[in-house]
Amino acid sequence: MRRVHFVGVGAVGVVVLVVALAVQSAGAHTTKSAASARPSAAHTCLVLAGAGDPAFTRNFNPYTAGGLPSGALIRGAIYEPLMISPEGGKPTLPWLARSWKWSNGNKTVTLSMAKNVKWSDGKLLTSTDVVYSLTAGKQNKAMDIVGYTRPDTSIASVKAKGSYAVVINLKAPDSQFIASTLNGVFIVPRHIWSKVKNASTWTNPNPVGSGPFTKITRFTTQDYILGKNPSYWQPGKPLIACMEYVQAASGDAALLLIQSGQVDWTHNFVPNVAKAYDGKDPPHFHHFYATSAYPISLTFDDTQYPYSLPAFRKALSLAIDRDTVSKLGEYGYAPPTDAIGLSGLFPQWVTDPSVKAQAKQMATYNPSAAKKLLTDNGFTYQGSKLLDPHGNPVSLDIHVISGWPDWVASNHIITKNLQAIGIDSNVKLEPDWNSWYPNASSTKNPTLLWQNTTAQGSPYGFFNANLSNNSFIPSGQDATATGDWEHYKNDQATALLNQWKVTLDPKKQHTIATQLEKLWLQQLPVVPLFIGPRWSTYSTKYFHCFNSPKNFYGDPIFSTYPDNILSFTRICPGGKAGA
Repeated sequence: MRRVHFVGVGAVGVVVLVVALAVQSAGAHTTKSAASARPSAAHTCLVLAGAGDPAFTRNFNPYTAGGLPSGALIRGAIYEPLMISPEGGKPTLPWLARSWKWSNGNKTVTLSMAKNVKWSDGKLLTSTDVVYSLTAGKQNKAMDIVGYTRPDTSIASVKAKGSYAVVINLKAPDSQFIASTLNGVFIVPRHIWSKVKNASTWTNPNPVGSGPFTKITRFTTQDYILGKNPSYWQPGKPLIACMEYVQAASGDAALLLIQSGQVDWTHNFVPNVAKAYDGKDPPHFHHFYATSAYPISLTFDDTQYPYSLPAFRKALSLAIDRDTVSKLGEYGYAPPTDAIGLSGLFPQWVTDPSVKAQAKQMATYNPSAAKKLLTDNGFTYQGSKLLDPHGNPVSLDIHVISGWPDWVASNHIITKNLQAIGIDSNVKLEPDWNSWYPNASSTKNPTLLWQNTTAQGSPYGFFNANLSNNSFIPSGQDATATGDWEHYKNDQATALLNQWKVTLDPKKQHTIATQLEKLWLQQLPVVPLFIGPRWSTYSTKYFHCFNSPKNFYGDPIFSTYPDNILSFTRICPGGKAGA
């Protein structure tokens, strides 16, 4: 989940002014928060904050509370993964599953589980819990985290083999099953959840988990503290006593909290971060804006006219000045992408010279070429106003949360670019997450969106989410589950992805990837614009061992599961000068 917060700045004509006002406003107000009265003494707990959070409600349901402040840490702190495929394409790490072995022509994988794991109520975590978690969709579809109940599921059966082994039989070989499907799994206790009547509405107020922080020692409407699990199965971990998540009611409040040292770790965009944050205490205040990441794209419903026309989508790509968006809207922190968008995370997968050249050309700012492409495909002009092939004026308003200054600024640039080719385009500000996300996730309004996939080992997940029939979400429906924000599917791409899925041959996978890249450029279902940095600001005044450029072990955002558990178990107590 993207957590980039600042106070809303309104729609102004000059993009530079948008960013400047966001920086100036950060010191202009004081907003109450749970940390506002904290004395500047050494921190016992690692203190974290988002921004713009509503009053906290005690909901620790890992299936449904992801958008709530109480849900920011559930997955990772309380509930754990089987394995972790970290951000940046790093090798998969064992966790609750200590090892796994393929057999039966790569259609059966056997997980060997850790044997010394206990739930926080003292009961043993066994293979029964794992089988239950993987098949819990039978009890409630909200609990189906592996697509077990979907008609297109690749899973034939899941069975326990003794107390500490789980055998998963697949319908066909699946080269992506570990890195994509199991990577997002979390394990819940069967003896608790099997008795829950409705997992969709249960708030799980006193969670029982196996993770490093399972004790809720404090909960108010403005903060909560997760205490160390005294019986955690990894010897000596976690290294710190507790984590405290505090409310920052606005971006202003969040910046003041980190500048004053009251908060140790955030994942907020900070314009001119070297001066606004690092410069306040250079030995201890640091930022890490990792760019080994998927792209942020302009997204709309491809089933709706004229977004359904590939020529229109390609013209939008040519009309947008990505370099200016990156430099001014994103303050230079988010590099522009080509028209495929994999340059940040998987450049080694885009190797065909003709594909690379075409992807670069399609993302090169060229409003004249955009106009020609439109008129060559039935669009006309009435004066400076663009008319679609049906003769209707073309409009495209982009919706964004007012408290996200980088996206507000970027969207002002984009809409001015679109106005320059005759589109009636404006930025529409939404007050908060709940006002924006339901319409964004179903693309009822055009918007910028991130890539919603846990796949880190290869770009298979990227293409599968955006092109496959198996990921398709009908128009008007929330696409969070698969990442098919644009409601697009392609039969040819689906066949290629099915071939990729069953082969373990890297050469064949790369050949298929090139074919998918060519198909992507033919269709351009979304318009990739810039890499989505993984924002992190952190203080080493009281703790160290954070993710950093020299110590990059996973996604540095504390709400990103499963990578966050690496931070939760590696961050060290004690101040230390330097990153």
